[in-house]
Amino acid sequence: MSDVLERRVTFASGARPQALLEGIIARASAQSGGSATTPAGQPIAVLCHPQPLTSTMHDPLTVQIANDLAAAGFITLRFNFRGVGASEGQQTDGRLEPLDLAGAVEFALAEPGANREKLCLVGHAFGASVALVYAAHDARVKTVVAISPPMFRLTPELGTFDRPKLFITGEHDEVSPRHKLEPWIERLPARGLKIISGARHLMRGYEATTAQAVVHYLVRWAATPGV
Repeated sequence: MSDVLERRVTFASGARPQALLEGIIARASAQSGGSATTPAGQPIAVLCHPQPLTSTMHDPLTVQIANDLAAAGFITLRFNFRGVGASEGQQTDGRLEPLDLAGAVEFALAEPGANREKLCLVGHAFGASVALVYAAHDARVKTVVAISPPMFRLTPELGTFDRPKLFITGEHDEVSPRHKLEPWIERLPARGLKIISGARHLMRGYEATTAQAVVHYLVRWAATPGV
């Protein structure tokens, strides 16, 4: 990833009182650019990591997707939810974490060269459910990639907003199995489903394959006007 530049950042959550959160911005070097870069600027991807009790923004899949998207021309921001790593606050099992994402979105939108009309969210496991919750309340989010959203967090109203969504799950995902996830998403508008052959819930060993699927989808989305 020699053509990708990373920068550690801190920003405030959207909660009151605010928590100071840590994150990492990644973007392609000026020399490499990236295929998704346009005269309107670079599309933005904010990434949400899996379960805060056991995971961080350094989760292998989260890092792979962030860097691969950056190499393709995106500005990416991955961050630690409250109570994770050096991020302030206490974990709330999804109650206040969407407000952490709100702070991350505002910070990413303010990045120099960002195309504010092309904002996407990418979440894995717990992070996927947080991304879906948040996107319903912020129309600036134009698409969501939800990787292995836990079935026990999927409520009837979740994901019903009318903007494109890509769901990804592993062939052997024990938390978000295809036979349960597929019927749930069938009722949603503007959705797609990608199965990663051989993968389980955390996609260990399948990071490159999963990231490739995410990048393929998002590069095409970024190049499509008005979406």
